[in-house]
Amino acid sequence: MTQKFKHEKKYSKQESSNSFILGFFVNYLKPSAYVTSISEIDLDSLKEQGIKLIICDLDNTLVPHYTKFPTRKSREFIAEVKSKDLDFILVSNNVSKRVSFFAEKLGVKKYISNAKKPLPKAIKKSMIEKNVKPQETVIIGDMLITDTLAANFVHAESILVQPLIDPEKTLDKFLSWMEKFVFKRLTKDNLIIKSETIKKTIYSEDYEIL
Repeated sequence: MTQKFKHEKKYSKQESSNSFILGFFVNYLKPSAYVTSISEIDLDSLKEQGIKLIICDLDNTLVPHYTKFPTRKSREFIAEVKSKDLDFILVSNNVSKRVSFFAEKLGVKKYISNAKKPLPKAIKKSMIEKNVKPQETVIIGDMLITDTLAANFVHAESILVQPLIDPEKTLDKFLSWMEKFVFKRLTKDNLIIKSETIKKTIYSEDYEIL
């Protein structure tokens, strides 16, 4: 899949509360692109657009939640990232023991556990350490309310990946409800198109990521 990130015209505020809510969703929760799997991500396309750093979530993005070892798909993805000479950081809200284990098995040198996403502190620190600009960074993850929101907080690009396991089985009820609510609202307004065969970045001329 080819990812084309486009900075579009900002949503114009209207008086209605509905427009205010939609504007919030667009500017903070809309991903730059949506794919059903990490295998659909076109790394050559990312490099052509100036991406130098990939910050990637672990659970339900690279591997299914509760999986004890890296999957073949996750190993292949990391290998391809390395072959393209892109910097890669594994960033997860999970505990250090799990994140460090997967980083070691995947051959990832830089990782951050207990990242507290969507708070941007850990991500900002990583970008400073790698000396990259927000527009040179893409954050990949399966959750709008953590990964995409964190990306928009720091003005980085973002790729939303379809969760490998239903969020209801991995999140508490409130977070699961919130994630599905946000996703449905964005799809309703054609800001995300849920499709198994999606081939291009989803965006609209009327909206912009911060």
